[in-house]
Amino acid sequence: MASQAVENATHLDEIGFPEFTAGLINSTFDALIKANIRQMEAYVEIIGAISQSLSDYINNTRDDITGNEVLAFLEKILPAYQSDTSNTTHVHTGSTLTAAQATVLNQAIALPADAGRTAPTINAGQLDAGEMTQIVNAVTDRLACNKYTLLKEMVRQGILRLVIESGTIETRLTFSAYDYQSSVRQATDYERDTSSTRKASASGILSSLIGGPSMTASRTTHVHVKTAKESHRDVSGTRVNIFGGVVLHFKTDYQPLAG
Repeated sequence: MASQAVENATHLDEIGFPEFTAGLINSTFDALIKANIRQMEAYVEIIGAISQSLSDYINNTRDDITGNEVLAFLEKILPAYQSDTSNTTHVHTGSTLTAAQATVLNQAIALPADAGRTAPTINAGQLDAGEMTQIVNAVTDRLACNKYTLLKEMVRQGILRLVIESGTIETRLTFSAYDYQSSVRQATDYERDTSSTRKASASGILSSLIGGPSMTASRTTHVHVKTAKESHRDVSGTRVNIFGGVVLHFKTDYQPLAG
């Protein structure tokens, strides 16, 4: 069994273990490079976004603002009354705004001077469909403006990047061969002989007529039991370990795209 295991191990080069290790290293570096490229592309995209004027940025991105974002904005500034189970915000068609609520809403949707547009003024009273359309458009512009401000702040602080400083690539191949044999043999031999002796005497009239010796009966018992149990167990094994380790220490360096 051992010789067979060693013979099999001599053919391990056919598995392509070095090629597997090389492929693993190449795939690792490719993944790191692609991840770095994605980070740089995101950075360039942000730089391109804030290179626009606020007015252009609002015009180019306002259509990307979703209805859920608008609803979340209104829910935050003017949530619905607890008694109103049909709405999550008090700003909806048919609702009535107090003077204080109208002031809060106008302050929330106000735009900076460089936005290139002016937010509508919402008065106290019942909201109709036309006013709701104005409010939704104003909230959309406000959210786009908020994103523009956030992007500028991110560039000012610096882009958070993931940088690999060190790494370990390890490959391992283990070849094992084992043989297990077990046998049990059991034999039983059973023999029995019976022998016994008993003396019996006649009595009464029969004894006076016979007048001879007493009668005797013999019986012999012999018991012989022979058992044999034999167990055989053979375990053999061979293990061939092939281990390859590659330890890589690397650190990326770069220069910022914006000063």
